Amino acid sequence: MTLESEVLKKVKPTKAQDAKVMAAVRELEDLVRREAKRLDAFVDLMLVGSVAKSTHLRDPDIDMFMLFPESTSQETLKEKGLAIGKAVLGGREHYAQHPYVRGDFAGFQVDLVPCFKIMDTRKKMSAVDRTPFHTRFVKANLADGQADQVRLLKRLMKGIGCYGAEAKVQGFSGYLCELLVMRFGGFRQVLEAASEWKKAEHIELPGHEGKEFPEPLTFIDPVDTSRNVASAVSIETLLLLIRASREYLRSPSERFFFPAERPPWPPAKVKDAAGGRLENIVSVSFPKIDLIDDVVYPQLRKSLAAAVALLERQEFEIEKTSIHVDGLAHLVIELASMSLPEERKHRGPPEKSENAKEFLAKWRKKGLSPPFVEDGRWYVIAKRDVTRGDDLLRKELRSLSLGKDVKKVAEFSVLSGPEMLDKAHIGALTEHFDERVPWER
Repeated sequence: MTLESEVLKKVKPTKAQDAKVMAAVRELEDLVRREAKRLDAFVDLMLVGSVAKSTHLRDPDIDMFMLFPESTSQETLKEKGLAIGKAVLGGREHYAQHPYVRGDFAGFQVDLVPCFKIMDTRKKMSAVDRTPFHTRFVKANLADGQADQVRLLKRLMKGIGCYGAEAKVQGFSGYLCELLVMRFGGFRQVLEAASEWKKAEHIELPGHEGKEFPEPLTFIDPVDTSRNVASAVSIETLLLLIRASREYLRSPSERFFFPAERPPWPPAKVKDAAGGRLENIVSVSFPKIDLIDDVVYPQLRKSLAAAVALLERQEFEIEKTSIHVDGLAHLVIELASMSLPEERKHRGPPEKSENAKEFLAKWRKKGLSPPFVEDGRWYVIAKRDVTRGDDLLRKELRSLSLGKDVKKVAEFSVLSGPEMLDKAHIGALTEHFDERVPWER
């Protein structure tokens, strides 16, 4: 039996497992219809996602869409859609681009999503309104045998850390995996194609041509050719898939599908791996924000970018950054040096500009040197207010353009170097210094 056949046996649901999920779907539909009737909500139900398309792995999520007539107001759709979801699931409202309810039902995680029943794909659609068209397209166009090829591709994507278009991963959605198998024929053919990809690769299905997009990878949506299905894929995720594809084709292994767990390193191992770099690490840490990843991770990236920009404005050189979330959120920044000299060369206006007089008046007595001209511009040797990167972050962090929910955090912890070798921060340090890709032991 081939490696891929062995993997498929492990990830493809059994008939009994499929019967269980479909029984849950039928029960869920009955409850939703009953609740919709009670609320005088006129909705059609549609099972979407991987279960509907038979491309799901074991222990799938269930995605159920409640399609309201186009004439429904946004306010009514939201109010009645969320009311139905909470009554059926007892779950929690979630918001990314669109409100929905997530909860547990019959042993499965379920998303109940209200949307408009759009009949014409040329009409403006939200991300969720488009989803039923995606489901119908895949069911109509995925060839016999290709569902299992999609399952293999999804499992490999999960194993290497590339699966999911959500903000945390910035990777390949299930729909994109299905389209890739349609386009190239099967699991191995997708990897063979991916192994040759370059930045700004453009892919489309025959007869579904579309425009160029600025993202690292483009796959034209056959349902809406003005849209790039791969818009969420970051350059880092794309490069990771390219590398994994090359290495898998050269030496196939189950490690690509089922990588080993990686617990945090002990402090001694972190110190050994980091060496002198440990002294130049600073982390901004705060309690994990209790919102969905699609809301939190863009804010964490924005906050990290603001901290990096502050450091760079003060002439600190950034070597590497990372984000780690466990019980805390950690924004980790590695500097070329934690400390800079007390003296710095401060740039002034052009020698003959109207601002020169003001500059000279200010800096003649304040500078550590008299003002001087270099390459037609005034300069002065000035004293830095703060010479350490961690001290700069402690002083200025609250004034930065942080994510809106990050701004609400009551207290930030700014630690650096060996201070971070405690239980609360060791996971973040491990992730930062562990340079191995997921499939490496």
